[in-house]
Amino acid sequence: MDKDAVPQNGQQYDDLERQLETVRQEAAENHDKHLRALAASQNMRKRLERLCEERMWQEKKRLLTHLLELSDQLEEALKYVVAGDPVGAGVRITHQQLHNILAQEGVRALQSVGETFDPNIHEAVEFTDNPGEQNKVTHEYRKGYMAAGRLLRPARVQVTRTD
Repeated sequence: MDKDAVPQNGQQYDDLERQLETVRQEAAENHDKHLRALAASQNMRKRLERLCEERMWQEKKRLLTHLLELSDQLEEALKYVVAGDPVGAGVRITHQQLHNILAQEGVRALQSVGETFDPNIHEAVEFTDNPGEQNKVTHEYRKGYMAAGRLLRPARVQVTRTD
């Protein structure tokens, strides 16, 4: 600034100082608002990503559950296949291909029989008395499955209990 342009009057100088302070406060407030808006935007993006991932998991779980029901039905049909039956061979091949698809999607069966009952992965449908062991799975009525570290379908099991 040119020396001649500096106001000689003290009142004008004080007014300019106040205006400068006001502008500085507004700039600080705007900067704070900008940072808050940026944080809110990032939080919204993360929340939407989580919602999208959860929705994708729910839809994948729904589809995989239907495929597991189909697998159960094919497995049941295989119990009645006679050796040398070409239809039975087709059912066996279809069942194997379905299991290959499920394995590619990361689906794995839970081991239940002989394990301690865990309500997070087992669904007790029957209890049996056993004086030796308590809360052991003795029979599996329907296999349970995990996918991507999450429960896809709980195993339906028989559990021992002591009275």
